[in-house]
Amino acid sequence: MYYALPIFIMKKISSLIKDIYNLFKEDKGCKLSEKNRNEIIDHCVENIRQQLTVSIMGKDKERSRLRMSNVGYPDRQLWYQFQDTEREELKDIDPIKFLYGHIIEELIFCFAELAGHTITDRQKETKLGGISGHIDGRIDGVLVDVKSASPMGFRKFKDRTLYSDDPFGYIDQLSSYATAEKEDRAGFLVMNKLSGELCWMSLDELEITNTEDRIEYLKGMVKSNDPPERCYSDIPDGKSGNYKLNVNCFYCSYKKKCWADVNGGAGLRVFNYKKGPVYLTRVSRTPDVPEIGM
Repeated sequence: MYYALPIFIMKKISSLIKDIYNLFKEDKGCKLSEKNRNEIIDHCVENIRQQLTVSIMGKDKERSRLRMSNVGYPDRQLWYQFQDTEREELKDIDPIKFLYGHIIEELIFCFAELAGHTITDRQKETKLGGISGHIDGRIDGVLVDVKSASPMGFRKFKDRTLYSDDPFGYIDQLSSYATAEKEDRAGFLVMNKLSGELCWMSLDELEITNTEDRIEYLKGMVKSNDPPERCYSDIPDGKSGNYKLNVNCFYCSYKKKCWADVNGGAGLRVFNYKKGPVYLTRVSRTPDVPEIGM
């Protein structure tokens, strides 16, 4: 008697998000064996345990070196980092926020594997132009960079506006990985860390930027004695005549040093509004709120 052999169907990344959502539906769920399911979950838990240990021991601080993960950073920000410029201290909540992001990203890979997709090359080292980087991995053979994002950041990936507003250089980062790995396709798998929504933003051959020239430029730029031009201009603060930092400068750890020459050489002036601190570069009319000393 002839028995037809079972055919193993490889899943494609195009169904990934729907497959992850289906994991949590009673009539669908995970189709893997209990043994495979437990192995995947145990591996995820171990990775989270390691990251938690590193975080609470304070050993996850990045050293000042050029890496594929930072080639897209604004020039002046990178220059200050390589000059060992004093930076602002992290807020007490920041390490928890970073750890939360790591945990979400680890869970995304776990969900993908539980949904039957193939995960390979986790944290594989790669090189481009003499600098190193570690890819997040591949899902179903596609080079993937996994991110967690705030609702505002998530919209940039979902609406593909990241191309015109990419202050953290995510596209150059993924393009570097793709170029080093000789890939003509890659993408971002992103979770909204507030809602849990997932989205996929692909990069094809025409969208992958040429970062090899930028890497060569950065090697010299970070060693220069003179800083590059400011990354962003200041902007009007309403109709008061005052000017404040651009939102991207607001989150930079080197803003105090970078803007030290404004306000007649006094540097940034910070005023405590209900919505939070505002960093003024020019004060034409003193705000009617408390001023915070830098």
